[in-house]
This record gives sequence, C-alpha cells and structure tokens, in this order.
Amino acid sequence: MKASKGGSERTLKRRSPLSISAMRALHPLLAGVEKEAGSFDRSERPNNVVIVRDEKGNELTNEQIVELLDGKDRSLSRKWLNASDRVVGLFVVDFAIDLRRLFSVSINSFEPEMSDSTIEKLKNEGWIESKNVFGPSLVVPKSLRDKWIKGLAKAIIDWKITSNQSRTFSLMDTLAISISDNANTIAGSIRAKLSEDDSKKADPIIDENLKGVETFITLQAGAFVHTKGEKVDALDNAEQHLIELLMAFDYENQ
Repeated sequence: MKASKGGSERTLKRRSPLSISAMRALHPLLAGVEKEAGSFDRSERPNNVVIVRDEKGNELTNEQIVELLDGKDRSLSRKWLNASDRVVGLFVVDFAIDLRRLFSVSINSFEPEMSDSTIEKLKNEGWIESKNVFGPSLVVPKSLRDKWIKGLAKAIIDWKITSNQSRTFSLMDTLAISISDNANTIAGSIRAKLSEDDSKKADPIIDENLKGVETFITLQAGAFVHTKGEKVDALDNAEQHLIELLMAFDYENQ
C-alpha cells in the first residue's frame, strides 16, 4: 500500500500474490519450548570497537581498559544473555501462490494499484495489456517472467532462518516438500497421527501417494519418518517442478 500524506492523492493498494503462514507445529506432541541462554558474540570481528566510559562519562583509553579488566573474568565482546524460550520439534510452513495476480497488476481506476505515470512507464517497457477476473491488467512480459519465476522458486525452496542469539546451532533443514493446487489434499500429505500404542505419542507421516500432490522427501527425513522415498536431489526436483508449474500458467490469457 502507498498512501500519501494528507490524502491529497489516491491510495494505491495491491493484494500480494503470495500468502505465507507462520511456522506451526506438525502436532502438539511433536514440538515444544525449551529454556536456553543466548549469547552476544562479536569477538571474531576485527572492526568491533568497544567504548568504555567512567562514572563521569569520560571515554577510557585502551591502557585504562586493560587495567580495569586485570584480574577479572570479563569480556567486552562476548556476553551471555538471559535465558529465553527456544522452540524445538517438527514444524510446517505453508506457501500459497495466486497465479491470477502473480504477474498481473490491475489497472482498474476504481481501485488503483499503480499511478497513471507508472502504468505508462510499464507499457513503454513492454508490459502486455490483458484482462482477468479482476478486470483490465498489465502482464509482465515473458522474458522477465522466466527470469523472475526461477528466482521465486529458488527463494521458496531454499529459504532459511538465521540467528546469532542461540548457544546451540540448528540447521533447520527441510525434510519434505509437497506441491499441489488442492489445499485440502496437500494438508494431508505431511501430517501426524496419534500412536496406536500410546495416546501420548504422535507419529509423523509423509504420504507419497496422494492424487494430485507431488511430494519430495530429503535424506534427513528418514531419521524422523518411516519412508522409502527419500532422495538426495529432492529439493532440486521440487524447485524444478515448481518452475514448470509457474511457467505453464497462461498469464496473458486468463
């Protein structure tokens, strides 16, 4: 959304073609929260400048700082943080792509998504005039779509979480990816089921044979789920399959 101050110009709003969920536990019994003290470590950075001041606010020299630290087990670059919550377990994140909006921007003047000057600029750059269920639109030319699709697929499959606030390192590796155009079916492809032997335990399940769902299982999944479909190039195959689906959609003639 782009809103001008004072309301002198019309507000531009565009609904994102991507919807991304928060990470959710695969099952309440397969995830939990632990306490862990984090750390703040900048000792590997040669440009890390530490400024120490006395009670009057005067900056101490390096010699004064060394004298201050003499005989004390202190560090100016490494600090322990108070214990905080850390989640552990198996989690799922969902991505939804609205192909009708992905490379099409509405030029409906009643609910503008772009200014008139931007519309003219895009037309001059080769964007294609078309029409979809939302009304008249401009569609990204194929040369750009092919490039952006590869980048989008890479970003979705090869996503990662980074943090320097934890004492223990976790790869946060992907165990399985399911791709489908049916939200109800895809929800059952990666799921959990209560154990028949113990109702206080749950077993993760990756269903490889659901109709209309393509599932890609990495080697690491075998440590958590009973499966025979894991492959070393699972994520590469998932990325390529997503690229093929995105390129197959007729964006210009919806």
